[in-house]
Amino acid sequence: MKTFGKLFLLAIFFGVFLFAAPAVAGEKGIVSCSTPECGYHSNLTIGGGMKSPSVTGYCRSTKQFVRVKLKSWDDYRKIIPKCPDCPEPILPIYDKGQVAEIPCPQCGNLSLRYQRRLMFD
Repeated sequence: MKTFGKLFLLAIFFGVFLFAAPAVAGEKGIVSCSTPECGYHSNLTIGGGMKSPSVTGYCRSTKQFVRVKLKSWDDYRKIIPKCPDCPEPILPIYDKGQVAEIPCPQCGNLSLRYQRRLMFD
């Protein structure tokens, strides 16, 4: 009976942690252009910490990556915030795969890549 009890507790433990919603976290990395003549690179923070909800995006008019502070994490995927430097809405970036869909701010090619350096909460 002891073995059954331990197995039951393990099943509950893994069930709770495997099916729990992922925690909101951010990451920092480097965006660089793979076009040899371009040489563009920039630091980029995606998301925010637990107590500092933020969304990262790309402003098409200023051709810059921007980070906008939010009132709460409930707004993270609901609203598309405006660029702090102009009245245009930003293209939100929720994961590193979306960076490849953005044209390079320097050369205009679709050759950006993102390499994560750090995850934080």
